[in-house]
Order: sequence, then structure tokens, then C-alpha cells
Amino acid sequence: MTQAVPPDGPNDAELVAAFKHGDEQAFVTIVERYKHRLARLAQSVVHNEEDALDIVQESLIKAYHGLQKFRSSSTVYTWLYRIVMNHAIDFVRKMAKASFQSTADMVHELPDLSGTSQPHTEALRAELHRKIFAAVDLLPAKQREVVILREVEGLSYKEIAEVVGCSEGTVMSRLYYARDQLRKLLEPYITHGL
Repeated sequence: MTQAVPPDGPNDAELVAAFKHGDEQAFVTIVERYKHRLARLAQSVVHNEEDALDIVQESLIKAYHGLQKFRSSSTVYTWLYRIVMNHAIDFVRKMAKASFQSTADMVHELPDLSGTSQPHTEALRAELHRKIFAAVDLLPAKQREVVILREVEGLSYKEIAEVVGCSEGTVMSRLYYARDQLRKLLEPYITHGL
């Protein structure tokens, strides 16, 4: 996945170097570059916009304090992604101890992309979203993570491997089994409709 760099703007490596030399505006530029993707990622894990924004804020504070030690062995986005994902997973674990909130509860926040306002169509779409999110929730954590990285974030196999700390082959295997499991879980809705 390529980074979004303005034609006349510095790349991530240049921004990190500038920050390490005392230019705090460089960190602001990095945040502006990735904040929306990071928020989308956090929300895909915690299913609540406010909690997602809190997680991103905490993650960026951690990143700000850790950027001096960043070694460029990965991309800046991958590094930020891992920080946000870890915070989001910790948040979900804490919430699971208190109470469980299913991904299906997030459906009302999804935009209607159909361009139609037919109540029946909207109801069917909402039901399908609930079924898909519920099926993703049932996946083992490692499979769920690679599905989110691939299908929500659009990362390549190589980038996913870098983020989760495994080989590309392992990523492909996890995706294969996750997709197979999702197909089995959703097959009644695909074959027979909702």
C-alpha cells in the first residue's frame, strides 16, 4: 500500500528524520496523513466511534514518545497500525470482561451506499451487514485480524505479514481458512437469501 504523499511534500522517512532533529511539525504531518485510516481501523475493532477516537489518541501519544526510537525496519503506517491495533485489542479485552458488545450492534452506523431509500432494501442491507459482522466476530482472533487488514484496510500480503509478525504464507493460510469459514457461516444467506 503506497503512502499518500503530496507531490511537493516530504515522505515518511524524511518526516521521521525531521522529528528526530526536533521538528515537532513533522509528527503533526504524519498524524494528518494517517489519522483517518487509523480511526477506521480502531473502529473496525471496537465498533464505537468515540472509543476508536480515544484509542487513536492514546496510540498517537505513545507513537509521539516512541518515534525517536523508530528504526525504519517497517513503514511508519505499519508501525502506527500495530500500536493502534494493540490498543484496540486491549480495549476489547477489557470491555469483554465487563460486558460483550457484538459487531452487529454497529450496523446502524453504516452508511447506506445503495443510493436508494426503499425501506425494504435498507432493512435487507442492514440485516446482511449484521450477519456479516456477526460471522467475522466468530472467527478466531488471528483470522479476524488478517481479514480486517486485507478487506477493510486493503493491505498487501507482505504488509499484513509485517504487521502481524508472520510469513506471507501464514497470512495466506489464515485468510484462506477465514474466508472458508465465512463462506460456510454465510452460505445459508447467500443461497436462500435473508
